[in-house]
Amino acid sequence: MASGGTAVCSEDSPDVWSLVECGQLEKGEHTDLDLLMPNGFLISVRCHSDSTLAMLKQEVFNEAKRMPLFDLLLTSSDYIFFTVGTNGEREEFYDETKSIFSLRLFVPLLGLVEPEGNREEKELAHNIGLAIAHPLSEIESKLSNENISYRLDLFRVMEESVATRGVHDYDHYAFPEELSSEYDADIPPQLKAKIKVADLYVEVWYRSEEDEIAGIDSNCVCVKIRKVVRVRARDLIADAIKELTTQHKFTIRESPSDFLLQIAGRKCFLTKDIKLTSFEYVRSSFENYRIPKFLLRRKEIVLKEFPIPGPILKPSWVRAYESRLSAANDCSLKRCSLWELDDNLKMRVHSASHITVSDIDRIYVKAAVYHGTNLIVNKESEWVSPSNPRWTNGWIDFNVYLKDLAPASQVCLSLIAVKQKKKDVFEHDGIGWVNIRLFDWNNELLQGKLTLYLWPFSKHCSELLYPLGQTGSNDNRDTARIEVEFYEHGSIVEFPSFEHIYAYVNKLNARGCGTVPSAASFTPDGAEVGQLIGIARHLDGEKLTDPQQHHLWKMREYVAECMPDLLPLLAECAFIWNTRETFTRLYELLTRWGPIQPETALELLDFKYPDREIREFAVRCLDEALDNDRLQLYVMPLVQALKYEPWGRCSLARMLLKRALCSYRIGHILFWLLRAELGQIGEGCQELPNMYKRFALLIEAYCRGNFTHLDSMLRQVDMVARLTNLSKLVKLLKDKESATKRLQKELMAHVEVMQHMSSPLDPLDSLGTLRIEACKVIGSAKLPLRLTWTNPEPLARLYMETHQIIFKNGDDLRQDMLTLQVMRIMDALWKSRDLDFCLSIYEVLPMGKNVGMIHVVQNCSTLFEIQCAAKQLGSTFNMESSLINKWIRNHSDDSKTYLEAVDRFTASCAGYCVATYVLGIKDRHQDNIMLAKDGRLFHIDFGHFLGHYKKKLGINRDRVPFVLTDHFLCVIAKGKPNFRDSHEHKKFKQLCTDAYLMLHERARLFISLFTMMLCMGLPELQKMEDVDFVKRTLCAELDPQQASASFQKIFEEAFSGAWSTKTNWFFHSVKHL
Repeated sequence: MASGGTAVCSEDSPDVWSLVECGQLEKGEHTDLDLLMPNGFLISVRCHSDSTLAMLKQEVFNEAKRMPLFDLLLTSSDYIFFTVGTNGEREEFYDETKSIFSLRLFVPLLGLVEPEGNREEKELAHNIGLAIAHPLSEIESKLSNENISYRLDLFRVMEESVATRGVHDYDHYAFPEELSSEYDADIPPQLKAKIKVADLYVEVWYRSEEDEIAGIDSNCVCVKIRKVVRVRARDLIADAIKELTTQHKFTIRESPSDFLLQIAGRKCFLTKDIKLTSFEYVRSSFENYRIPKFLLRRKEIVLKEFPIPGPILKPSWVRAYESRLSAANDCSLKRCSLWELDDNLKMRVHSASHITVSDIDRIYVKAAVYHGTNLIVNKESEWVSPSNPRWTNGWIDFNVYLKDLAPASQVCLSLIAVKQKKKDVFEHDGIGWVNIRLFDWNNELLQGKLTLYLWPFSKHCSELLYPLGQTGSNDNRDTARIEVEFYEHGSIVEFPSFEHIYAYVNKLNARGCGTVPSAASFTPDGAEVGQLIGIARHLDGEKLTDPQQHHLWKMREYVAECMPDLLPLLAECAFIWNTRETFTRLYELLTRWGPIQPETALELLDFKYPDREIREFAVRCLDEALDNDRLQLYVMPLVQALKYEPWGRCSLARMLLKRALCSYRIGHILFWLLRAELGQIGEGCQELPNMYKRFALLIEAYCRGNFTHLDSMLRQVDMVARLTNLSKLVKLLKDKESATKRLQKELMAHVEVMQHMSSPLDPLDSLGTLRIEACKVIGSAKLPLRLTWTNPEPLARLYMETHQIIFKNGDDLRQDMLTLQVMRIMDALWKSRDLDFCLSIYEVLPMGKNVGMIHVVQNCSTLFEIQCAAKQLGSTFNMESSLINKWIRNHSDDSKTYLEAVDRFTASCAGYCVATYVLGIKDRHQDNIMLAKDGRLFHIDFGHFLGHYKKKLGINRDRVPFVLTDHFLCVIAKGKPNFRDSHEHKKFKQLCTDAYLMLHERARLFISLFTMMLCMGLPELQKMEDVDFVKRTLCAELDPQQASASFQKIFEEAFSGAWSTKTNWFFHSVKHL
C-alpha cells in the first residue's frame, strides 16, 4: 500500500492546500496513488505527474486483470475518475486528457465509478450507431476539437429545442397535422363555381366510442355536408353531429369540441382554426372533383398516442468536452486582435510529395486569396524539379494588409505540373488543389506549418485553381501533399468581436468617412432608384460593372430598407470584401436590413456567399418566414447547403436540428436525407471524411432529442438493410418468376419485423400487414422489388386499401428525388396563385449508395400498357390519335365523370408540359408517361434532365422541347376530329403560358436550387453550365412579355414537332416486340 500524502493547513488561513501547494506533487515527477476500483479492491500505482487519466486508467485495468473479481468489472470506458475535494465532496473528472498534475489532488486517492445513467447512455449510443450505420464510439475517437465544439453545440441546441417544443394536445411536435395554405383566404371564384356545378360536398363518418377503442370501422355511418365554403373545421364537426343526431337519431353525449377530424385512410388530422378549403387535402379534392372524406375521432383517444416524452439523458462526454474546450481556450495564452497587427499576409511553400504524375519537367504552386468566387490576389512559387520538390525562396507576400482580411477569406492552392511542348511553349496541368480558410472555426488566424493533402481536379475543371471546392484537406491521405507555412505572430490572433466592429464603424461615421444618404433621401421615381431597378434585373452580381457595383453600394441604405432582396447582388460586389472599411459597414447594416423573401435567403446559402454573417442572416430570415409546411419543401436543398458551410458549427445546422425536433415530419425527412448522404460521402473511403462526421453528429443530436421515436426509426433502418440483402439474393436468379418465388419465401421468414410500422417514404402512411402473395420482382434491368402492405388506418377502403412501394438496389435515385422535389415546389407556387394542375408527385427516397424506395401510384397504367391492352401492338406500332381519349371514356361511368376526367387530364398535361420543359426532362416514351383512371397524366423516371439528351447511334432522339402529341390534344378537345384547331387547344396554350410565367417570376428560386445541388455530384448536374439551362428555359433575364413570347414559340415548336415524338414511340414499340 502506498503511503498517502499529508494535507497541511495554515493556522493563519482557512484555505486548505492541495498536494501541489504542499510540495508533495511536482510537475515532471513520479507519485504514488491509491485507486479504489468499482469491485472494492484498492490498487496502488506509481505514475508520472504528466500522465493523463486515460493512461492511468489503462495501467490500472491491466493491473486489475491479475486480481480476483475482475469479471465483475465493466469495460474501462464505462467508468469515470473521482476524488475527494477540499470540502469533503466527491469531485468527478470527465476529461481524461487531463494530466495527474493538473488535477491538484487534495489526497493521493482516485476512484473509478460508473456515472449516473451510464447503462441507458450506452444503449442509446448503440442504437444511434445503428441509425447512423456506423458505431458512435468509432466516430467519437476521430473527432477534432472543431468536431467536438460542433457536437457540443448541437447537444445544447437539442436540449433547448426539446425544452421549448410543444408536447401537449395538438401542439405535440409529433402530431400529424394536415398541410394547409400559407394564407387563410377565400377560395377563387372558379373553384366556387366548380363546387356548385359538380355538386361537391364533404363526407363525415362516425362510429361509436366502443368501436373506436376496438379499432373497428365496419359499422361507421356517413353524413353528407354540403355547406363547405367559408366553413371551418370546427363548424364541420358541429354540422356533422347535428346531422347525426337529427337524421340518424344517434345519441351523442360529447360536445363538438371533444372531436377532431381525421382524413379517411390516413394518419392525418385537421385541427387548425382556419377555413376548410385552406387545407391542402380539401382544396386538392375539390379541384380534382373528389369528395373529401373524414372520420370523427374522439380527441381523448387520439391524444393518448402522443404522450409527453421523458427527460433527455445527458451523456458523460458533454462534461468531458466542456472541460477540454475550456482548457483549449486557456486565458493565460497570449492573444491579440487582428487589427493590432501591422503587416501583410505571408506564406511560404516548403515541399511537395507523393506526386504520382510522370513525364513532367517542372512543378510549382499556385496560390491565391479569394473571398467566395472573388479573386483578391494571385501568386505563384518558383518552378522546381519534380524529383525532389523543395522551395527555398522565402516568403510569398500576398500584399494583402492583415487588417483588411474578411473573416471568410481563404487561400486557394494548387500544385501544377509543367510539360515543355516546344521552345517557350509549356503545358500546365493541375495535380491537385486545396482550399483553406485563413480564420479557423474559433475565428483565429492561421499560423505556422501545415501539411495539406490535395484533392484531384475533376475532368470538368478547366481552371488551375478551384475556389468553389470544399474547405480543408482531402480526407484521403494517399494523395499528393504540400508542406506550407504561414507567418507566425507570437500569439493567438483573433478576428475582432462585433463590439469592436461596431465601435470601428461608429468611429468612421464620426469622421464622416464613406457615409451615404439615408433611404429617405431618394424618391421611388428618381433616377438613382431607376438605375437600381435596372441593376436588379441582373442574376449575377459578378457581372455588374464597377460603376453599377459602386452605385449599389452608394444606395445601400435605400436598398436595405426598400429593396432588401438585392442583398445577393450587393454581397457579390468584390470590392466590399477587400477592405475592412466596407465589409464592417455591411455587417453593421445587416443589423438594420429589411426582411428578405425565402428564395433570396436560399440564394444566400450557396457557395458564392461564404461570409458567416450573411449566411446567418439568411438562415434567420428562412426560419422566420417558413412555417413547417413550407419548410418541408426546402429541407433537401438546405441539407446540400450544409456542404457549403466551412465549419460544422453554423446557424444552418442549428436551425435544421431545431425545426426537426419541433416537427416530426421535418425530422423524418431530415433523418433519411442525412442518412442517404452518409452512404454517398463514405463510399470507398479508408478514413471517415470530415463531412461524414458532421452529418453523423447531426443525426446523433436528432436521435437524442427524438429518442422516443428511435425504435420506430430503427425498424425502418432494419427493413431497408433486409431488403438490400434480399434484392442481392434475387438478382442471382435467372428469371422473374423464380426471383418472385424466392422473394416471397424470404419475406415469409422476415415478415414479423417488416410490418406494422410507419412508412420510410412518409410518416403519415402506416404500413400494416405485409401481403406476401402480392409482393413480386419487377422484370426490369435491376430487378426491383414491388412490395405491398395493408393500410391499417380507419376507413382505408375509402382512400387506399394498400400501400405499395418499389425497392430499388442498383440505381441512383437522387436525380429522380431532386426532379420531383422541384416539381413539388412548382406545384406549391401554382397553388398559391389558385392554379391546381393535378400533378401526381410521388415520393422517391434514396437511402444509401444506389439504394432507395419509390411510392407506387395506384390505379394507373403506362401509355405502352394502354397501347398493348388495345391490341394495337400486333397490328401496328403507331398509336391511334384517339386511343387515350377512348381509354379515358371507357373508364368513366358517365358523361359527367368523363368531362371531369378530361378536365383533370388537361390540367395535368399543362403542368407537366411546362415542368418537363423548364427542367429539360428528356427520353420521354410510352413507358415513362402514365395515365390514372381518373384522367390524371404524369411522368416518371427522370434519368435525363437539364437538356441532357439520350442519343441512339449518335443521333439525338429528343427533338421537341416537351411532349405534346395528337393523342393528348384529342383528349383536351374532348375527342373532336379537328382538335388541332379547337377552342380547347387555344385555352390549353394559354393555360400553359400562365403556368410558365408564374415560374418565370420566380426564376431566381429555381436557379438557386440547382446551384445548391451542384455539390450532390449528379452526372448531369456537375457545373454552372448545367444550371444555365434553367436560366435559358425560364428566360430569367427577359421581362414577362418577352418571356411569354419566347414560351409561345416553344409551344408551337412542340406542337408542330409531334411527328418526332410519334416516330420515337414507334421505335420504342418495335423494341418491345
